[in-house]
Amino acid sequence: MSDDLLNQLLLARGIETPEQREKFLSPQYLRDISDPFLLKDMERAVARILLAVKNLEKIIIFSDYDADGVPGAVVLSEFFKKINYTNLEVYIPNRHTESYGLSEKSISEFADNGAKLVITIDCGITDVTEVKLANELNLDVIITDHHLPAPSGVEGPPAYAIINPKQIGDEYPDKMLCGSGVIFKVVQALIKSGSFEIDKNWEKTLLDLVAIATISDRVPLTDENRVLTKFGLIMLQRTRRPGLMALLAAAKLRQENLNEDDVGFMLGPRINSAGRMSHASEAFFLL
Repeated sequence: MSDDLLNQLLLARGIETPEQREKFLSPQYLRDISDPFLLKDMERAVARILLAVKNLEKIIIFSDYDADGVPGAVVLSEFFKKINYTNLEVYIPNRHTESYGLSEKSISEFADNGAKLVITIDCGITDVTEVKLANELNLDVIITDHHLPAPSGVEGPPAYAIINPKQIGDEYPDKMLCGSGVIFKVVQALIKSGSFEIDKNWEKTLLDLVAIATISDRVPLTDENRVLTKFGLIMLQRTRRPGLMALLAAAKLRQENLNEDDVGFMLGPRINSAGRMSHASEAFFLL
């Protein structure tokens, strides 16, 4: 590609300065990833999760059933696995028999079974009634989501904490993270809290999952999403997850040559199909 054509394409995307050009063409992980604590409510969410871990409280990971929510559930469960925390349950609704997001039935069952904290992934931002019920049952809810919240003046869910870059008052520089991207920032913040002995590079092992979700959910591959996807694709080309490697083989994809088209048109639809044809928990266990 000629320099003139490249310059025209970049200008058409609104990329004008040398700094913008450098970030777009040559993303760097440390330079281009924002501090997770810039997200509104992050300190409060981290403090509540750390308290739950300290007190051995039962935690529910509640995710959406698509190729964004399911990888996100794996991201968070991998963190708890890393710190050897086992008093948790992953709950993914059945899209054939349950509604999208939290339900009063599931909230009541969580409380009856002794849960003290629910962490949503890729859902929950409009679940006002369900979160109110949780509060009545002494069940704290941390919502992590990327969908549009209620507009100003309209009641939102009274959750213990809400992590969503699109919410009013949030100053996080990238508003277009997918659901898995948002929960990845929570994991980053938990590691950064310094409460666990985790190698600073371990978080990158989760980027294969984040890349799958980011591409599958069709959020813009710009800014932080571009960084997460670039390095996530590198991790996908090297992944040793048995289920993911089996899926690549079934799709007849060469792992070492994986690109965003392979993820968007071959992997993402297959992960989504679990929830459409059976139950999304199958995709969760595969990943």
